[in-house]
Amino acid sequence: MVAVDTAATPVARPHAVDLALRWVPRLAVLGLLGYLLLVRMPADEKYAPIYADAAIYAIVGLSLNIVTGYTGQLSLGHNGFFGIGAFAAAYSLTVQHVPFAVTFVLAGLSGAVFALVMGMVALRITGLYLALITLVFGLTLEDSLFEVSWLTNAGAGQPANRPEWLFSETRFFYFCLAFLVVAVYLDFVLLRTKTGRALLALKENERVAEAFGINVTAFKLFAFVLSGTLAGVAGALYAYRIGIVTASGLGFNLALTFVLLTVVGGLGSRLGVVLGGLLFASLDFVLHDTWVHNVNDFVFAFQNAPQFAVGFIGALGLILTIVRYPGGIGQQIRPLTRLLVGGQRSLHADDGGPAAVEGSNVRA
Repeated sequence: MVAVDTAATPVARPHAVDLALRWVPRLAVLGLLGYLLLVRMPADEKYAPIYADAAIYAIVGLSLNIVTGYTGQLSLGHNGFFGIGAFAAAYSLTVQHVPFAVTFVLAGLSGAVFALVMGMVALRITGLYLALITLVFGLTLEDSLFEVSWLTNAGAGQPANRPEWLFSETRFFYFCLAFLVVAVYLDFVLLRTKTGRALLALKENERVAEAFGINVTAFKLFAFVLSGTLAGVAGALYAYRIGIVTASGLGFNLALTFVLLTVVGGLGSRLGVVLGGLLFASLDFVLHDTWVHNVNDFVFAFQNAPQFAVGFIGALGLILTIVRYPGGIGQQIRPLTRLLVGGQRSLHADDGGPAAVEGSNVRA
């Protein structure tokens, strides 16, 4: 007979104990983050507008990510969709006296219509030329439609007053957060459908996708329309956030900010884009109203230093993303997110997935 060494045999833990050891730390971390981000930090009326801007920027980033991160088409005209959504909401509420909830529908439809028009123009164009056309589109809207007298209240700006129940900045932040949750959910569902897989196929190779029966024209238009819809809704939120809409804040700088937060956040990374929105929405506050302001004045010792520093940080983040971290913020936090969802426990970020810039079809 052969003796069996039972002392060396590992004792299996009960399944319930294993689940508890796996999920209790994760739930504790998520609960702490949720408490800090959703309860503790927005409680101060001074900081709630920053978080509201972060939610709005994140929605625009998700919309731009559909076109750039999933289909590989570089767009520099999302300030146009954003602006037309803002003006549509403000005009319909203030002048036409449309119900508050309906203004978001009109803003989304306005963004979708303009995105459809631009998508039809840009169907046969990719890369640098598409970027130039979308840039011209945004600048044209800024200098033409956004200056129309009846839309802009004769140039004085179109008021966009919130309902009384949204006067509180904290309450309005939660209102914006609800829209962000819906946008994230739609993006999550999109990638798990045939439509989402078709969009990713377009990014890899349009000719191969067409050979497999994917209607390239239809899916490109769909990506632009869905992206324009989300940007238009975000524009409506922005209109109610600032209270009055003017063309001055809807120019090229805003378009560049949207592209930077999406690329630095991580093309194809949902959470990375959201964090990119938080980063770029809070930069101005950090550089003006915190101790960083003193450092900023010391490093950039001339007038308007905070504005220069915002651009410098954005450019530096873009260079680091392209050269060293192609997946952006999303790539850097991927080990943590993988650990929280039960994946492989690794401290090293990978460069794979749709977030990698090298895999993008964004080229001339």
